Amino acid sequence: MFFDYPKQAKFGRKIPKSTIYENASVNAKLKEKFVNQIDKIIWQYKLAPTTLNLQATENVPEIQIFDVYLKTKEIDHALFEVIDKAINFPIIFQIYQESSVKIKAAYKRPSNADQNKWVTETYFESEWLDQATQKQPLPIALDLGKLYEQLLKSLMPAEVKSHKTSSTLDQQVTRVNDIYALQKEIEKLNSKYKKEKQRNRQFDINKQIKLKQKELDSLKAQ
Repeated sequence: MFFDYPKQAKFGRKIPKSTIYENASVNAKLKEKFVNQIDKIIWQYKLAPTTLNLQATENVPEIQIFDVYLKTKEIDHALFEVIDKAINFPIIFQIYQESSVKIKAAYKRPSNADQNKWVTETYFESEWLDQATQKQPLPIALDLGKLYEQLLKSLMPAEVKSHKTSSTLDQQVTRVNDIYALQKEIEKLNSKYKKEKQRNRQFDINKQIKLKQKELDSLKAQ
């Protein structure tokens, strides 16, 4: 997930925050968060046919690697959505905070309704890593679409990474979304169970939890 990008793909340009504001219609509250939480954004690498000698695909013409340096320990997730909205390419974020780094990216694709617009879907992210962590070689891929798939998959939950059945990136993301949705349902039911005082209602809720857990286990095992 923390990859050693090739030197020939180095771009190394600072992106003014004003450029993001202009391209994403940012309100005053978000501008304030950009100022308070982000020190700088560096367009660090451009993964493209000219820099990697990999063929572009319809959905992945290029992949951008952005280094985001924080002023604070955490950052509002909405700021990444704003950056993704402003840049019409898939982006892999390398987020730096003191001596730590986190990798974050959304599944991003051209809109089916309007090819000039992009759709940003589920975000995936790593844990905080030490910046001294050894970087991994870039995955071997036949084209930029397959490379993007592998970069995203490295950030997905373990049950998806180990999934052996051949599936498209769309299918993998859908499966992750289904897993997340079931996990949230189970969390809500567990919370409801703890608050419920009536034994018969506890029994019904516990039955629902077991059914949802069975459904989740089945989905993970597919």
